[in-house]
Amino acid sequence: MSGMGFKNFRAPVVYILNQELRKRNVGNRISVDTGEQPYTDELAEYPVQLVRDSTTKKVVKCIYGAGEEQWSEELIRNAEGKVYQIKTTYPDGSTKTIQINKDSNNLVDNIDYV
Repeated sequence: MSGMGFKNFRAPVVYILNQELRKRNVGNRISVDTGEQPYTDELAEYPVQLVRDSTTKKVVKCIYGAGEEQWSEELIRNAEGKVYQIKTTYPDGSTKTIQINKDSNNLVDNIDYV
């Protein structure tokens, strides 16, 4: 059991609750299904390793999972040390980068893929 990864606590619990509701024939009235994809297709959330910058001690990268299911998020900071982009590297080696855009009040306005 130690070799099995713990991916998501919520998905198995929702599955068990839905099965119990179905058995009791109350599934027509109550459902905890959120429409999310099955937990087998999700990325591993744990274990998480945080990589910090040696001088500022701020987190620069989060590495999730282990082995073949390992993926990461790199936090790209501006000159002020604030995160303005997040680069995600998936287990298959593909990457996606999102940009965090702020308005004149320094509040997040929107988030776009770059």
